[in-house]
Amino acid sequence: MLFKNAFKKLVQLKLFLIPIVLFFWISSIFEHFLVKKIEAIINSADPSTLSLIGFASLHLVNGIIFPTLITLLALSQMRNLKRGAPMYQIEGSPSEQLFIETLRSWGKTTWWFLAFILPGLYKFIAYAYVPVVVFLDPEYDKGNVDALQASERHFRKRWLSTCFVFLVFYLVFPIMLSSVLDNYKDFNDTPVLALLVSIFNGALGLFAFLLLAEIYIQTHVKPLENVVVKAI
Repeated sequence: MLFKNAFKKLVQLKLFLIPIVLFFWISSIFEHFLVKKIEAIINSADPSTLSLIGFASLHLVNGIIFPTLITLLALSQMRNLKRGAPMYQIEGSPSEQLFIETLRSWGKTTWWFLAFILPGLYKFIAYAYVPVVVFLDPEYDKGNVDALQASERHFRKRWLSTCFVFLVFYLVFPIMLSSVLDNYKDFNDTPVLALLVSIFNGALGLFAFLLLAEIYIQTHVKPLENVVVKAI
């Protein structure tokens, strides 16, 4: 049921899938360019530390901006369905808050990683529900909850299913597929195949996120809806 509902949400994105695929492509091309630059600097006889830091920073920004934009589109569609709003409406307030809370979560996660590896990994997984809280939790809209704390509380309730999604979609599948797909990720040698691989990898990551969103919805949204129905 969990996988079925997540796939249903993927199909419901409809026209949102067009910019999402474009974001997959742009992010993959930019990442390919940055990785080549970083490798060239590292392998050079006189590597520039400043250039290395600059390109590494851009690589980090690329890893935050485009996934956040894709998440924004996916969650906007869910929020619109929940509220009966126009399907392709993108609200300014939750979109702005998504970027703010994403930077907060990345900042805290990075700090914990620098201090201790395992607590940093815990925070990285525990904050996975931050975007869902921002877009789908009515209490967050009212300013009654902190997104990072709410995400961590939810993770503690559903830690097993959350860790399963991370283990399968962010560790097992990438390792299994890397031996096959890595040969076709070079945009210089196989540009068309590289674009297809970027779509496949992006779709895999998007589906994993939709699974997490569905875990959250089944835990929080449905019970709330049942309370409303009983009250009526």
